[in-house]
Amino acid sequence: MSFLFHETITSWKDWGRVFQSIPAFSPLLEEIFRREGLPYMQPQNLTPGTNAVFRVGKWVAKVFFPKESGLDPLPDFRNEAAVCGKLASFSVPTPLLAAQGEIRDKYLFYYLITEYCPGEEAGHWLSHASGEQKAEFVRQIKALLSKMNQPADGLIPPIDLLKRSLENPRLKELPPSLAQEMMARAKTLPLSPAVLVHGDLTGENLLVDQGGRIVLIDCADACLAPPWYELGPLVFELFQCDRELLRAFAADDPNSFVERTIDALCIHDFGASLLTSAASRSHRPAFLSLKEVKAFLGKRFS
Repeated sequence: MSFLFHETITSWKDWGRVFQSIPAFSPLLEEIFRREGLPYMQPQNLTPGTNAVFRVGKWVAKVFFPKESGLDPLPDFRNEAAVCGKLASFSVPTPLLAAQGEIRDKYLFYYLITEYCPGEEAGHWLSHASGEQKAEFVRQIKALLSKMNQPADGLIPPIDLLKRSLENPRLKELPPSLAQEMMARAKTLPLSPAVLVHGDLTGENLLVDQGGRIVLIDCADACLAPPWYELGPLVFELFQCDRELLRAFAADDPNSFVERTIDALCIHDFGASLLTSAASRSHRPAFLSLKEVKAFLGKRFS
């Protein structure tokens, strides 16, 4: 039998080796675009993530990892497809979902096709933004979150956030004292009512167009959670703990903002990794306690 995709995937390492390969995915993409009745052009690489993502003319094609990689792609695929449609109904600026489906080849691949939105990744844009531009960026982020963080029961399967946080293998990245403290705090947090959250507001998942307008992309990590769940990646990855951005976002209540950010770190799937990365970026020793994390954030407001 002749296949369009010729690479062998038996592990996550295999997927990591090929998921950015244009030659490997071009025949598969051409067939997907033929089936969807969309014009096909030579694919171009985009910022790497978890899945195989390419620009194809005026579209972005995302091909999800197959189950042979060792992970199940179906939850991510269903999540992102459902959330893309819901965000449009909430008037959240996000690329139009043009097509979704599956193609059975050497492996079963799920895929999404969205419009391509030109723009600069927010992380890079913020690195050279003026104070006035940062203030406007924060205003837009708050407006976006107020639209997105709405009840969406039944949209996507609920996650037991507490169970996931207590069993999170990423806690092993942290000193045991901090990991234990985070688990203890997680047990005290009110996790309802839950709303739709993006869950991964990083510098790569927001674009800024030429007019300064924000566009939200990549909803694979969306879930139902308290709205403050967004604060972990927003503070540590999108804002990079920048003083101007944090002060503009926290407004007149920095103490509550810091406490909610720590809550988010304790319950977020990548909270431990966010702290590890922040310590490394800041050229400081690993955080040993939440008190140290609070002091680290508090300095941004002093």
